Amino acid sequence: MRDRRDIYLDILRRGLLNARSAGYAGDAAQAATEADHLHNLPELLLHLGDEWRHAFYWEGMRPSYLGESKPEYAQSFAPLWAELEAANRAAGSGTGNV
Repeated sequence: MRDRRDIYLDILRRGLLNARSAGYAGDAAQAATEADHLHNLPELLLHLGDEWRHAFYWEGMRPSYLGESKPEYAQSFAPLWAELEAANRAAGSGTGNV
């Protein structure tokens, strides 16, 4: 199982690629949705031991993104979120149940 840090870095990479793609397509709303989804990840990566931040991402930012994003962009995160859910459970954070 991969470390949560590596999974978050892949989420950040995927989201930046999504934002770039949306920008090139002229879809400013989707690009903004991608940026909103990602903007707290650098702080989370600096404080990986803070389970509150993991819960905030899982229970707040991820569902918000799913509610705003176009499905073709959101589906690109599905494998990463499945991995993160397993890593969260293994860490005992309880943030894999939403």
